[in-house]
Amino acid sequence: MIRHPDGSEAPPLPETRFVELDAAALGLEHGRLSYMEAGEGPETILLMHGIGSNSTGWRFVLPRLAQRARVIAWNAPGYWLSADFAAEAPQATDYARVAVALLDALGVGRAHLVGSSFGSMIAAVIAAEYPDRVGKLALLGSSRGQRWKPQAERDRMLAMRRDTISGGGMALARERWRNLVAPDTPESVGEWVRHSLSATHAKGLLRSARASDGTDTLDFAPRIAASTLILVGSEDRVNPPDVSRALAGAIPGSVMEVQDGVGHLAKLEAPAATTARLERHLF
Repeated sequence: MIRHPDGSEAPPLPETRFVELDAAALGLEHGRLSYMEAGEGPETILLMHGIGSNSTGWRFVLPRLAQRARVIAWNAPGYWLSADFAAEAPQATDYARVAVALLDALGVGRAHLVGSSFGSMIAAVIAAEYPDRVGKLALLGSSRGQRWKPQAERDRMLAMRRDTISGGGMALARERWRNLVAPDTPESVGEWVRHSLSATHAKGLLRSARASDGTDTLDFAPRIAASTLILVGSEDRVNPPDVSRALAGAIPGSVMEVQDGVGHLAKLEAPAATTARLERHLF
């Protein structure tokens, strides 16, 4: 049993499962999408990871939520063993369509969505585009995308993404993990962060980066009707609290909370407090 410094425990991760989707209809290179699943109950929760992560990043959150619901942690197109998009520059709405197709394939009509970083952007798009498929919404380290920024900054961000993945997932994990967490994050937590980062594939990350470059989540935010919780770390250097404040101001009725001393990855840095807050919101 893995134990976190905050006392959280995590059993071994569920085995990776696969489902076949309609590749031609969804713009995928082939139809395989991978995910992890645990728990059962009247409600379903879909966990959506960030741009350098995958389903393993939810190792502490998933088992806790699975005590009360069916929990599905997807691997977005291009991540873990999921098929890439055929196009080099898919849109955020393309990821949203694949997520809804996954729910369809698993027999889920309506799910609560919990998204981290890039996953929060896709979750927000789903909530706006497919409101009847979403129960409640929780956004961690929320991403607004990049389209609202000056072109020079957008170009710099894409170049940075290309550079950081050019050496592969192992180099990405070694060189970037500290940028994602608070400065005093224990080495044991860093090991779990590096584990998720190391599985990242260049094609998948760059396609996600291009989708983020073409998206401003504020375009979708006013149409979100789901009850929304926004959590952001006070030490988040990737998507600072001001990004979450902008989203909170645009999503009707949303609640925003700042987690003191936490960086960009609350689900790994502070899983006990983060999961407890998610439970209060979702259940």
